[in-house]
Amino acid sequence: MHVMFSYRKAFYVAVTLFWLVTTGLLLQRHYGAFSLSGQSLQGPFISPDISEEQWMGVYLNGEKIGYLSRKLSPTDNGYTMDETFRLKMLVMGAEKDIETLLNAKLDKDLKLLAFNAKIKGDLDIDISGEVHGKNLMLSIVASGVKSAKEIHLAEAPTLNGPGVTGMLKGLQPGDRISVPTFDPTLMGVEDIELKISAKENIISMGKMQEAYKVNGTMKGMEFTVWVTEKGEVLREESPMGFLLLKEAKEDAVKIARPSLDFISQVAVPFRMNLPPDTSYLKVRITGIDFRGLELDGGRQRLNGDILEIQREVIDSGSKKQKTEIRGREFEEYLDATVFIQSKDPQIVGLAREIVKDEKDPLVAARLIHEWVFRNIEKIPTVTLPVATDVLKTKKGDCNEHTTLFTSLARAAGIPSKIAVGLTYKDGFFYYHAWPEFYAGKWIAADPTLGQFPADAGHIRLVTGDLDRQIQILPVINKIRIEGLEFR
Repeated sequence: MHVMFSYRKAFYVAVTLFWLVTTGLLLQRHYGAFSLSGQSLQGPFISPDISEEQWMGVYLNGEKIGYLSRKLSPTDNGYTMDETFRLKMLVMGAEKDIETLLNAKLDKDLKLLAFNAKIKGDLDIDISGEVHGKNLMLSIVASGVKSAKEIHLAEAPTLNGPGVTGMLKGLQPGDRISVPTFDPTLMGVEDIELKISAKENIISMGKMQEAYKVNGTMKGMEFTVWVTEKGEVLREESPMGFLLLKEAKEDAVKIARPSLDFISQVAVPFRMNLPPDTSYLKVRITGIDFRGLELDGGRQRLNGDILEIQREVIDSGSKKQKTEIRGREFEEYLDATVFIQSKDPQIVGLAREIVKDEKDPLVAARLIHEWVFRNIEKIPTVTLPVATDVLKTKKGDCNEHTTLFTSLARAAGIPSKIAVGLTYKDGFFYYHAWPEFYAGKWIAADPTLGQFPADAGHIRLVTGDLDRQIQILPVINKIRIEGLEFR
């Protein structure tokens, strides 16, 4: 059997963008070598059929929302890969078009050598990279601002998508493989775990075809793929409601005006009416695996499946005190990242302008919070949240507000991190992002909604940059929240 998961990237990019969109929806409502059984495989074999351009339609809960095209072309030293992935979605009544374009150079074993990617949404971002020995050197350009990132590679990765695992020889039902892959969207390397389940007959493009059913997981997100003996992907689906189907080009590119609004797909019903400024909330959380999440800690206390959230109390009448920030425990919360550009001259200059000579981190954080809340227009935005982009456009959803606050806070010497989870509004919990900063203790704020500190209707799931935020994807459409008590 020759297996080729050419379309795994489509799902991952789709759900990544899906996360970026869903966290912004609240605004309108609220406001190496492949391994098989421990053995190394002898490189991929590419069928001439697989080198032809392939097309798939992308669906969400039965509605066509996009398409994917991919072409893998042989060269003297390996392959070049070209991919176009397009989504059209409805976000609070407004149509959004998102497109990713990718060109990559792969060696004869389909390992990544270099790539150029463009993410086209409300703002365009260019990402390119080259593998040098054990390091992947990345360059990111957004709004004319260039930044760099270096990723150390334990083993040579393939791309998370076209050519992901190439065609591996000899796989049979019951076999398992683990594949290190690089995703330009997340700018990180992750392992895809795959299990060959069975042979099945499925209908594809109007005819019955024999295919291998393969179950996989990546960062806890499950998916199922059906591939032929030649490695053609016929179908891929996810419990989140995403479906990819092999189609002819003329059918794949047909996308009607979207009617399915994303907000209705991810909101979590909650049978308790919470008042504004809730200071305490007690709920029961079911339907999800708590492993890998950060439900317990700080203002949140988890006991079994019972979660209690206590909004922090800030004594504004106390004397100003300078909080000592020492030790390695705060280093990562003061560092700059690709998205949190706390050392960019524009960000540093604005932080100084806002904070001035204020030494009390609590007062300084409030000043930054108020500036972001008042100066950033609140609209759903589909793009990767980059602080300098937000500063240039002065608009965005919770991702943009939170990224800018975190960047300004770090530039001002205040440890800060991004929290993602759910927050309450009008009978539902919506996916949302907000910052936490350190001023003697970790305090949650919400510069998108103007809450300082954030109320107890904020349920934190994880903290961290975008690669960490994706950890909550397995939660979507599975989590259940039962209200027990509030005040």
